[in-house]
Amino acid sequence: MTKFIILLLSIVFGLCCGFNLYNIITDLLTGFSTEYICFFCGVVFSLLVVSIFKRKLEFFSTFEHELTHNIWALIFFKKPMGFHVNPDGSGLFQFIPGGKFSDIFISLSPYFFPTSCFIWLPFHIICKEEYMWFYFLMMGIFFGYQVISTIHETGSFQTDISSHGVVYSYFVFIPLYIVFHGIILAHLTNGFSGIGDFLIFDAYENGQMFFQTIKIQLGS
Repeated sequence: MTKFIILLLSIVFGLCCGFNLYNIITDLLTGFSTEYICFFCGVVFSLLVVSIFKRKLEFFSTFEHELTHNIWALIFFKKPMGFHVNPDGSGLFQFIPGGKFSDIFISLSPYFFPTSCFIWLPFHIICKEEYMWFYFLMMGIFFGYQVISTIHETGSFQTDISSHGVVYSYFVFIPLYIVFHGIILAHLTNGFSGIGDFLIFDAYENGQMFFQTIKIQLGS
C-alpha cells in the first residue's frame, strides 16, 4: 500500500508540474538575456566535459551520489551509518532503515534530486546583480552535470533501483526528476517566487485541468 501511494503521488505531482515545465523551458529558450545565455553555455560545457572525462570524474560522481543518499536520510531523520567512496569509483552509503516510505525516497534520491544545483541555489541570495551572469553560468554547469551523470548512473544494474523493482522505480523517480529539476528552472526564470508558482499555484491549476479532462472523458 505504501509503494502504491508513493507511486500515485509521484505520477500525479509529476504530471501537474510537467505541464508547467513546458512554459518555463520556452521562456528560457526565448528570453535571450545574458543570464539565460550563460546558463545554456554552462549546460553545454558541462555536458561535453562530463561525457569526455567520464572515467576521471567517477570519484566525484560517486561522492555526489552517496551524498544525495545521505542528505535524504537526514531529511527523514534516519541515522547515517557509513559513507564510503573508493578510488575506483565505487561507493556505499549505509543508514538505519525505518520504514518503506522513507527507504524508497532515500534509495532513489540520486536519480531525481540535483544535489549540486540545490547546494548552489542559496548563493542567489548573496549574489550581486552585476555578477548574476556568473550565478547562471555555474548553475548551468551544475545542471548539465546532473543531467549527464544521472544518465550515466541510471540503470537496472543499480541495486537502488532493482531492489524496489526496475519498472516501479522508474515510474517513481522520473516524475520526481521533472519536479526537482523544474524547481531549478522555475527559479531561474522567476526567482524564488517562481518556485512557489511552479509547485503550488500553476501545479494546482494544471491538476484541475487534468482531472477536469478526465471527468469529461469519463462522462462522454
